[in-house]
Amino acid sequence: MFALTFWYGTIPTRNLVETDSLSSSPDYFITDVKVREFDSSGQLIETLDAEQTLHYIAKSRTLLEKPSIERQSTSGSWSAKAEKGVIEDGSSDILLTENARATKKYLQSEDIQLSADNVHYLDKDQSLTSYGNATLISPQGNTTAGEITTYINSEEVVMTGSVRGQYETVR
Repeated sequence: MFALTFWYGTIPTRNLVETDSLSSSPDYFITDVKVREFDSSGQLIETLDAEQTLHYIAKSRTLLEKPSIERQSTSGSWSAKAEKGVIEDGSSDILLTENARATKKYLQSEDIQLSADNVHYLDKDQSLTSYGNATLISPQGNTTAGEITTYINSEEVVMTGSVRGQYETVR
């Protein structure tokens, strides 16, 4: 009896969930996310809202469900939303995917809208780059291109790859 008890106690334990499935699962998730960032004087400079975030430690990234972002700058502001989003760990860049839309509001000129499969905010050059069915909508008309980049702190817009425009003349 002692030998049977000893032998039973030495059987290796098994995980209830396979290790492979755990490595592809999020290490945490948060629902109804509302993040606010302020500058040193207390002025609101950025908001990020999402229905849910899922962090994956193995991929060093956070996936966003239905993200919505607004950012204030000295030359105006911009806002964007999409069905999905990605933020890499340690980065301030945000990739919005699936039905991405962005609006850039200028202080001195009329607003522009961007729509695309993907809109990528790059913090280091303060830009929004749209690609995949990229369209720029302005009061002058609509322009499509392979890629459309607008810079947050200027009125510069760069379009590359099959640029096509449709504009109306004012009578």
